[in-house]
Parts: sequence; C-alpha cells; structure tokens
Amino acid sequence: MDIHVGIHMSTLYCTAITMQRLLVLACLVAVVVADSYKTPIPILKDDRTQNAYGEYTFDFETGNGIVRNEAGKQADGQESSGGWSYTAPEGIPIKLSFTSGVGGYQPVGDHLPVAPTSVPLPYERQDY
Repeated sequence: MDIHVGIHMSTLYCTAITMQRLLVLACLVAVVVADSYKTPIPILKDDRTQNAYGEYTFDFETGNGIVRNEAGKQADGQESSGGWSYTAPEGIPIKLSFTSGVGGYQPVGDHLPVAPTSVPLPYERQDY
C-alpha cells in the first residue's frame, strides 16, 4: 500500500469518527431542548378583523400572560397603534404601547430608557 493512500484512509477514518461524535452531540442537544417544550401554552383569545380598505385589528392573549393588540389602516401610508404586555423573566411586568405612521415608530413604556435631559454649559459662548 502506498504511504499516501494510508494517510488518506486514516484522515477519512478520523473525519468519520468526528462526524459521528457531532451527530451524537446534536441529538443530545435536541432531546434536551425538546424536553423544555413539552407543555403547550394555550391561546386564550385570538380575534382578527380585516376589510377591503386595508383596515385591520388583532387581539390575542396566551395562557402565560402575554397580551398583544394592534389596529391599523392605510392613510397615505400605514398607520398603526397597539401594544403588548407580559412578565419579564425577572418577574417585572412589562407594558408597551406604540403608534406608528408618518412620525415613525413611537413606543411608550416605563421599562424603556429615557434620553438624558440637556445640561446647561458652565460658561456662556461669545461669538466674536
């Protein structure tokens, strides 16, 4: 047997072993992730409307406390408003409302960061 064929065969064997190990690892990860999704979350409410003029509404609520609603229409572009609420993993209730249209997307919520207020300069600028 040629030395190059032997090296090539051993490389293929190592690659096959590595692929088998990766396949086993992927299967284990899939089992662990699938185990965490055993209990389905019920949909308690799912109301949707839409008309021929581009107006729509939807409102839904899930069994784990997520609530989402939105209404919109076509008026020289899309205009929408709505919001959602849920409990963050830290136990903090989150409630966000928004409007979207000509002025862009404008979210409102107590959990959102607030821009700093302007601070007066310690001196007055003089133009010469």
